[in-house]
Amino acid sequence: MGFYSKVVIPFFYDFSMDSEQINEGRKRILNKIEEEKILEIGFGTGINLKFYPENVKHIIGIDANEGMLKQAEKKIQNNKIKVEVIHQSSEKLPFKDNSIDAALSTYTLCSIKNVESALKEIYRVLKPEGKYYFLEHGLADKPLVQKLQHIFNPVQNIWADGCNLNRNISSLISASGLKIVEMKNYYMKRDPKIVGYMYEGIAVKAI
Repeated sequence: MGFYSKVVIPFFYDFSMDSEQINEGRKRILNKIEEEKILEIGFGTGINLKFYPENVKHIIGIDANEGMLKQAEKKIQNNKIKVEVIHQSSEKLPFKDNSIDAALSTYTLCSIKNVESALKEIYRVLKPEGKYYFLEHGLADKPLVQKLQHIFNPVQNIWADGCNLNRNISSLISASGLKIVEMKNYYMKRDPKIVGYMYEGIAVKAI
């Protein structure tokens, strides 16, 4: 992982992904969390910390980018919630089967190289009936927008450090074995449609 990924991308992420427009979705999905302890996949620079509800007492944050986690340090220090961070890919989670109460990802599934493996890992570590909360951008519902997403995806993948525009998030989640029980799709206002088609919802580990 080079300078661009470790230094430039974390700075850009904090600058571009901590906006009022984007944070509306963060607030909605995090406010639905009922559990006291949660695993955050793609913890990043810790933007979500300020939106966790009071019932959350313990967060395990995992991220493959050590630059992101370094930039999160100050946010963690200024937060009352207990936060553990793990510098590791989510494609192989360091937890036992059926050991995690709940999981969360926001703007993360787009950039995990082997996203299928990561989702299967989430399924594996969740307790029976454990919840997976998600807020992700991905493949749009309009054919023309989809075509543009496919065209521009290679460029997006390079400059946004592995981010993909054209992943069908709901299909990927369902294929992992998780059951989507709540979801809404929408285009984020003021964002270009190729980057602003959202998947926001909850899936459970149904047994």
